[in-house]
This record gives sequence, C-alpha cells and structure tokens, in this order.
Amino acid sequence: MPTVLKPLPKTAFDELRRILTPAGLVVWLLVCAPVVLHGGLDPRRYAAWLAVAVLFAAAFTGATRKAQPKLRAIPLMAVQTGCVVAMVLLLCDGFEGALLVLVALQLGGHASRRFGVAWVIVQTALLTVAIAVHWSLRPALLLTPPYLGFELLAYFVADVVARDSAARHLVEENSRLAERVRIARELHDTVGNRLTALSLNLEAAARLAQGSAVEPVSAAQSLVKLALRDVRGVVEELRECDRIDLGQALKTLASEMPHPRVHLTAPDTICRDDAEGALTLLRCTQEILTNAARHAGAENVWIDLMRANGVIELRARDDGRGASEVHPGNGLRGMRERLERCGGRLELSTRPGEGFEVRAVLPLQRGAL
Repeated sequence: MPTVLKPLPKTAFDELRRILTPAGLVVWLLVCAPVVLHGGLDPRRYAAWLAVAVLFAAAFTGATRKAQPKLRAIPLMAVQTGCVVAMVLLLCDGFEGALLVLVALQLGGHASRRFGVAWVIVQTALLTVAIAVHWSLRPALLLTPPYLGFELLAYFVADVVARDSAARHLVEENSRLAERVRIARELHDTVGNRLTALSLNLEAAARLAQGSAVEPVSAAQSLVKLALRDVRGVVEELRECDRIDLGQALKTLASEMPHPRVHLTAPDTICRDDAEGALTLLRCTQEILTNAARHAGAENVWIDLMRANGVIELRARDDGRGASEVHPGNGLRGMRERLERCGGRLELSTRPGEGFEVRAVLPLQRGAL
C-alpha cells in the first residue's frame, strides 16, 4: 500500500496562529475601552458602534482560532477591515488602527507579498478617509502614517515566519521518510541476515543432533523462524516508503506551502519501485519550492508530475525574477547528483524576468534509462 505524507509537526507559524486569537482579543478590548468607558454618547450611534465592534471580534476569532483555508480567511479579514472603518465613522477614538495591525498579521501566510502590501495600503487609506470624515484631514494625516508602518511590519514578520515554517516542514518530512528507509535497510542487512545465517546453522545442527539434543535444537529453530518473520514484518512496514505515492505526497507538500502559491498537476496515483528514487523526487520538489520562496521572489510555482514511456517526469516553473544564466548552488548540485545516482537527469533553464524552469526525469524502474 503506497505511503502518503502524514500531518506535519507544529512550527513557529503554527504557534503564531495559536497565540494570535487571545492576544488579538486583548488588543480589541483595549482599543474599545475608551469608547465603552466614555459617557454622554449618542445611544443609537453607541449601539451601532458596539454591534460593529462585536462583529469584528467574531470575524477575527473565526479567522484565527484554527488554520483556515484562504477562501475562507480572506473574506473574514475583509469583514474585519470593514468593521474598523465603520467603528471610526461612528465613534472614533484614534486607536482603531491597532485593529488593522491584527488584520495585517493574519494576511502573512495567506497572501502573496504583492497582494498583502496592496491590502495594507488600501485599508490604511480607508482608515485615513474615515478619520477625515469623522474629524478632519489634519488628524487623519497625523494618525495613519504610523499605523501604516506597524501594519507593514506585522505583515512582513508573519510572512517571513510562514515562509520559513513551510521550508522547515519540507525538510522535516523528507528527513523522516529517509530515516524510515535507513532503519529498514539496517534491519534487513544486519539482524535479518544474521537470523538467516543462524537458521541455516540450526538446520545443520538438527541433522546432527541425537537423543535429548533434538528437542531444544528444534525449539531454537522455531524461535529463529518466528524472529525472522517478525523482523521481515517490521522491515515491510517501514518500507512502505518504498512505494511512496508521489502524487499524494506532492499534494500534501503543496497544501502546506503558504507562499508562493503552488499549482500542482499530478495523477491520482503514481509510484516508483524504490524508496531512494521516490525520495529524490520529493527532495527535488522541496528544493524547487524553497528556492522559489526564498530566492526567486516568485508569487506562483507550477508543478507537473507525469508518467510516460517508462519514466516519471517532474516539471516545475515559477514566475520569479529569473537570471541571465544558471549558477547552480549546493541545492541544485545536490538535486543533480541524487537524480544521476538513481539513473535520472536534471535540466535547468532561466531568463531574466521569465522565472526559473526545472525538469527532473527518473525511470520508473532503476536502470531503465
């Protein structure tokens, strides 16, 4: 049965999301306190303001209490931004910009940098207009620039943490799979082989045994056969990685990558007959996504996994900045070496402003190319 990737361990980005809900609600309470404690307010405006403030808290809690898919999180953030603008128009206390900082924190990991920065600028512009309407242009221009700086800082901090966490996810998962394969090989090559040798020696001893020695030798043979069967069972379980379902594994990696956005095309099931080759393709994908996130400045990565004419082919391209020529670093050299060791090959191409393309080819069976 093919092995697929299991849920990944928690990272700094997961911890950020975990503490964001309680910390953000504390900020919300502190921002709302001046209005709540202020006396002599118009009852209707106060009731409307209170309803909008509660709606902000509800939308914020819904977006941050657990990892939300992008299609659900973005609308909830839009509701929060709208609530802040409405709060300012109704009863402005000058601190509402702190709530927009919370929105910017949520954007990190959910949106590309271009989209995230544009969102921050637009919501700050809306805050400026709302303050100008409620008070005047002068206080609006005095209050909003610092909030813009805080929002951008919050967004980029969350975005960097999300990118780093995604890269660590990939490294940890591939290391775990490689360790399973190593343990399986060690068990097979050491304990398994020695038990087999012991079984052969006991068979020879059984032919020579006489009298009272026959029974204990026979019992020892049975125990060795049971132990050998158990070792083989453990090796088989560990070596479920030998038939990693690459399609499902890559889908899991893509879903864990907050940025850049990964567009994956892969068959429902596609396997290779040895663990080393499958892990090589997974590590190539890891390197491609890491390079796109950290170095290429890409917003999107397109990955196509296909099987045809006795080979598995992995094609990847991004919309990053590209380069005039390829200068392979340790990561790309390592990809090429691993592929060649498994009987495959690596092709690279890039042009300035046209992103980076990678083509990795492996035979379905070792030595087929």
